[in-house]
Amino acid sequence: MPLIGDTIRLKGEFKDFDENYADPDDVKLVIYDGQKRQIEESTPLNPEVGKYYYDYTVPSGSTSTMYFEFIGTIGGMPVVGRKSFERKWSK
Repeated sequence: MPLIGDTIRLKGEFKDFDENYADPDDVKLVIYDGQKRQIEESTPLNPEVGKYYYDYTVPSGSTSTMYFEFIGTIGGMPVVGRKSFERKWSK
């Protein structure tokens, strides 16, 4: 579990219907707080086909679950992947 103030790497992958890695159009990363309110929107980095990441510093605030999603479109169809992480004050 990441500590408040840590920088973590958020990762997302996109595949087409044939399960091949694909680069979608209009890729973005959206981060939400524990109440699922959007707190940030960014453009992730794309080191190889279909694979994206973003280095994010866990903000201060209440210790709670945070959520993130990678969003894009492949072949005109929306693709969304979501995950969560717990932010902690200390170990």
